[in-house]
Amino acid sequence: MPTKRRLEPRDALRLLAPGPVTLLSTMYRDQPNAMAASWVLPLGFEPTLIGVAIHPSRLSHEFAGKTEQFALNIPTADLMTAVHTCGTVSGNDGDKFAAAGLTPAEATEIEAPWIADCVAHIECGVLDRRSWGDHDLFVARVLVVHALDEAFDGFWNVETDAGQLLHHLGADRYAGLGRAYRVNPEDERE
Repeated sequence: MPTKRRLEPRDALRLLAPGPVTLLSTMYRDQPNAMAASWVLPLGFEPTLIGVAIHPSRLSHEFAGKTEQFALNIPTADLMTAVHTCGTVSGNDGDKFAAAGLTPAEATEIEAPWIADCVAHIECGVLDRRSWGDHDLFVARVLVVHALDEAFDGFWNVETDAGQLLHHLGADRYAGLGRAYRVNPEDERE
């Protein structure tokens, strides 16, 4: 497996843009769990904060609440079936890593595992939790960020296989970004 380069916590905000589906991993009492999480948002630069909305009925809600930590793992389109499994199967019914065919890996600063199959990882420590509607918003500080260079070099490389982020459109529908665009400053002046 290729080595992933450590990034600055601030890079987590660019890793999340343009809003890919993530796999949130947790661990409690040596039981790892993973869930698909699309409701993820950057909240601040200093300190670097991220919010994740989790329904209280989810095992990941319980684990993140008890341990006050989680990892956001960013999958590519080739993991679509595994992501869907993590979004539709309950961790209460068994090992979701095994059910989805995902590989746990040791994180660098938290006990929750990385999902090694993903191209980037954001390790987080929970600072606060608030109930909003039927979900709770977990506000977390970014502790450490890692990503594959061919997937992310300060921006997502969507033209490469490693940068083919997966976006959840609802139910069993997913999409990926096919092309990146860049503004030409000369065009802005015309």
